[in-house]
Amino acid sequence: MLSLRHLRSAVIVSVSFVILAATACSSGSSGGSSGGGTLQVWARGAGDAQKAYQSLLDAFTTKTGIKTQLFMTLTDFETKVNAAASAHKLPDVVIDDAAQTGAFRSMGIVREVDRNSITGGNQIADATWNVAKDLSGKYYAVPFSVQANLLFVRSDWLQKVHQPAPKTWDDVAAVAKAFTTQDPNGNGRADTYGLDVPGSTTRGYISWYWSTFLWQAGGDYFKSAGDGKYASTINSPEPVQAATYFEKFFCTDHSVQPSAVNDVTADTNKVFQSGTAGLYYTGPYAFATADATTVKGHYTVVAPPAGPKNAQTLAEATNIFLMAGSKRTDAAQHLAEYLITPEAQQVGMTGVASSTIVRLPVNQHQRSP
Repeated sequence: MLSLRHLRSAVIVSVSFVILAATACSSGSSGGSSGGGTLQVWARGAGDAQKAYQSLLDAFTTKTGIKTQLFMTLTDFETKVNAAASAHKLPDVVIDDAAQTGAFRSMGIVREVDRNSITGGNQIADATWNVAKDLSGKYYAVPFSVQANLLFVRSDWLQKVHQPAPKTWDDVAAVAKAFTTQDPNGNGRADTYGLDVPGSTTRGYISWYWSTFLWQAGGDYFKSAGDGKYASTINSPEPVQAATYFEKFFCTDHSVQPSAVNDVTADTNKVFQSGTAGLYYTGPYAFATADATTVKGHYTVVAPPAGPKNAQTLAEATNIFLMAGSKRTDAAQHLAEYLITPEAQQVGMTGVASSTIVRLPVNQHQRSP
């Protein structure tokens, strides 16, 4: 079962990976709270995602007359945000992973959001709103997109090694080993691997990826210790079981790509798309990029295979953060309200075929019954 329930744990964990910058008291932007001037919008992403975001912002400007200026980068995005916070030159709006909510809140660089004042906010489910909430129960963002990881599998390779799509942990290990040792691309060289892993410590990628196995083993990073405090559970039997299982791919079967320990997701996307590895836990955004390469028509997608306790998977979201100190607070809120409309959500899903910046819509009216 795909679940969003672990997003709050991800928010807590993300804090340990971020060096908090000085609290930003004001923005370096000009204009009034009524929305005058150009709205500065920063979004985490790269490549064709910029075209997708720009198309949304252009539509927003056409609809409202509010001008915008977009800045985007990928792996160093939070570093840029931290630097802007230190210099008191934050943008008006930041669109970033929901896992950054705790860090941004701790830094004091985001404004609290009254969900009842957001036009269209009542069309977003409570479970989705939870990705914008901190541990105190207050909201510090507006949800923009949600998703849960799936398992992408080279279906043509499965046929070559005479294996079905994996349904359990043991199946994943067996298929990964077969993809590594049985020459599934048929070129006579040992140049294929099983599991495609973003194993870099940058932004906590290795922990982020491994968390699916952690939760499937029945473990977690923390547990409540009462009075608003938390205790680490990472040394308990379930996390150890998950770590031991994950270690086997690297140290025993050697069934991950050789570059894994340095790879971030931009790298692992290429690993799967180039035919180097055949199993990839990733989100639905990968459909667009994979289908633009030679692997189109040669892969299938299955629900994450079950671990010892369950089949839960990493779930994520993208949030719209209204930044502290902005002098264009009304315009920033208008943009957030536009981005959650069915119109904007549809454009985010389909406007640029090679970049799906809305993975699953947050607007309930766009969900299938």
